[in-house]
Amino acid sequence: MRKFLLSALSVVATLLVMNSCSYDDSSIWNAVNNVTDRVEELEKSVQKINNEIATLQTILDAMQDNVYVTDVNQTPEGYTLVFSNGTTATITNGKDGSNGKDGKDGATPVISVKQGEDGNFYWTINGEWLLVDGQPVRANGDDGTDGNDGIDGTDGIDGKDAIAPQVRINDQTKEWEISTDGGNTWVSTGVVAEGKDGQNIYTNESESLFKSVDSTNSDYVIITLADDTELKLARYDDSCPRFIIVDAPAVAEVEYGKSVEFVVECYNIEDYTINKPEGWKAKYDENIIVVTAPAKDLCHYDVEGVVAITVVSPEGKSAIVKLKVYAIEVTEEPEEPVTPEEPEEPLGYTLKVLTFEDEDALFQPYYLEYAYGWSGKEIATWSDLIDDSQYNGPLMYGNDQMDAMYYWYDEGNTELYHMFPNNYAYCYWGGGHAVSNYWGAGYTDEDRNNHIAKYYGQDYVNQWAGKPGADAALGWFLLQLMTPVAAHSGDNFCVHYGYKDDYSYIENIPELSFMDGEPRVIDHMYVTNTIYTLNQLYNGVKSEEGNSFGGNWNGLTEDAWLKIAAYGYASIDDDEPCSEAEFYLVKGYEVVEEWQKWDLSELGAVAKVQFNFLYSDQMGGRYGFTIPGYFAYDDIAVRFED
Repeated sequence: MRKFLLSALSVVATLLVMNSCSYDDSSIWNAVNNVTDRVEELEKSVQKINNEIATLQTILDAMQDNVYVTDVNQTPEGYTLVFSNGTTATITNGKDGSNGKDGKDGATPVISVKQGEDGNFYWTINGEWLLVDGQPVRANGDDGTDGNDGIDGTDGIDGKDAIAPQVRINDQTKEWEISTDGGNTWVSTGVVAEGKDGQNIYTNESESLFKSVDSTNSDYVIITLADDTELKLARYDDSCPRFIIVDAPAVAEVEYGKSVEFVVECYNIEDYTINKPEGWKAKYDENIIVVTAPAKDLCHYDVEGVVAITVVSPEGKSAIVKLKVYAIEVTEEPEEPVTPEEPEEPLGYTLKVLTFEDEDALFQPYYLEYAYGWSGKEIATWSDLIDDSQYNGPLMYGNDQMDAMYYWYDEGNTELYHMFPNNYAYCYWGGGHAVSNYWGAGYTDEDRNNHIAKYYGQDYVNQWAGKPGADAALGWFLLQLMTPVAAHSGDNFCVHYGYKDDYSYIENIPELSFMDGEPRVIDHMYVTNTIYTLNQLYNGVKSEEGNSFGGNWNGLTEDAWLKIAAYGYASIDDDEPCSEAEFYLVKGYEVVEEWQKWDLSELGAVAKVQFNFLYSDQMGGRYGFTIPGYFAYDDIAVRFED
C-alpha cells in the first residue's frame, strides 16, 4: 500500500516540476493529500475488519461453551458484552458493507459465519464457504470431539481447531486478500478495495461485520451480522453456573512435571467435570484449580491443548470454561565459575549521617531556657525541636520574639551544630535551620486552607475565611516549615530560612559547623523546595492584602533560575570562604518538587558551611529577593577519616 502512495507522489512531483512557473498547484496538492488520506483510511479498514473477526470468534466460542452474557454495556462506539467466564467482546457501531463483486466500486468482502450440519460454525465470504484445500474453515473452538466431521458429515480441515482468518489489501491489485495460515499465504477474494474514482467505500465510521445488537430481551442477546445471520447468546441469571479463572493467561505455560495454580471465582456450581490433554492433570478444590504438565519421560502426551472445565448448576444449566496450556522445558544455565573479585580500594573514610530521627539521637538532653515563658523545654530527641505552631511558635520565636536561641547539636554522630544566627535577634524571622515534620501534597491557593486547617485547626480557618483580614490571618507564611513530600527518610527533616543580598537587613546567614572545630568533608545532603516557595514560584509573588514585596515576579519563565549557594570555610573563625558549591532549585520551567541529592564533597574539608540564595533578575525587586527564602534538607552525610 505504501508503494502505491509513493508512485502517486512521484507522478505529482513530476507535474510540479513541469509546471512550476506561474501555475496554481493547489489542485495537485489536494490530490496528494487525497492519496494520503485514502491510504490511511484503507489501513484503518484492514485493522477494523481483523479486529472484528477476532471479536466474532470470541462470540462464537461463548455460544459453543454455553457461556452466558452477564452484562451489555453501551458505549459511544457500540457495545461491550461481558461473559460469565470473565471474557469480553466489543462490537463497534456500523452498517453492513457492499460486496463490490463487479469491481467497479470500492468495497469490502462480506465476511460472516454459517452453521454446518455438525452444529459448528464455519467462515463464509460473500455468502460462500471459505475453503482451504476444498474443505470449510472452522470458526468456533474445540468442542472436545475428535473433529473429524465437516459441515456435511465428511471430514473437515482438522475439524476441532478454529482458525481466525486475516485480511489485507494487495498493494498492486488493490484487491482484498485473505489468509488462513497466520499470514504466510494469501488468496484474493475478488473484491476490489478501491473504485474507479479512487474512493474506498469501507470506512472506519461506516461498514462493519456487525449490523446490530438487540439486548431488549431478558433471556438472550441477539447479534445480527452484516449478511443478516443472527447469533443468539443466553443471558445470565441466578440459575446459571459461573466459573471464572482469575488472571488466566492467553496460554498457560507450564514446565514439564510441574504445576501451576489459578484462583477461581465461582457461583451456583453443583457439579463439574474436567477434560484435559493427554498426560496432563488438573484438579479443582476450594476455589483453586491446579494444572500439572506431563513428565518429559512419558511415552505419550500432548505438548499443548485445552483444559476444559464443564460446570453445572443445581438447575441443570451448564457452561464450559477453557484454559489453553503448553508444556515448556526450562533449562538452567550452568553457573559460571566465580572469579574472585579484585578487592575494592578502601574509601579511607566512613560516612555518618544526620537523619533528624529520634532513634538516631545521641546527644545529651539540654534545655531551651527561654521557651514557654522562661519555664524552658527539655530537648531529648529531635522531635522535641519541632515547634508548634509553625509560625510564631515558642521555640523558634521565643517569648517576645527577641530572645529565641534555638540550637541543636548532633553530638556523638556527625558533630554538626547549628544555632539561629543573631540578626537583631535570634528568632526565626532572622533566619535559621528549624527541625520539622510538617508536610502535605499540594501548593496551590486552593490547598492552603486545607493545610492550615490540618495544622492550626478547622475552627481557625472558619474564624477568618471570607472575612476582612483573612489574607493576613490565612497567609502562606503560616506553613513555612512544610514540604510537598514527606521526609527523605523517617519522619523529620530540617528547613532553612534566610538570605543575604544588597537589599536585606540580614548580617549573618545561617550556617552549619562542626562543634569540635575539626574540618571535615560533607559528602552530600538531600534538598527540596517548600510549599510556600513553590506556591509563589508558580503563581507569582504575593502576600497579605496584595503586597508583592516590591517585586515584579509573575511566575516561571524559561530564563528564570534559583539556586542555593554553599560556602565552605577552612576554620570556624574565618571570614572568607575557601570553596563554593551550588544547587539549582529552579532552572527555567524545571522546579525541584522531590528530594534530590546535592553533592557537597567539592567543598573539601571545611569547618563550617553557610547557605545563601542566588537568583535571576526576574526574582528581584526594589527590596531584593522576592521569593520566600526557604529550602528543606535531610540526611546530611559527613566523612570521617579511617
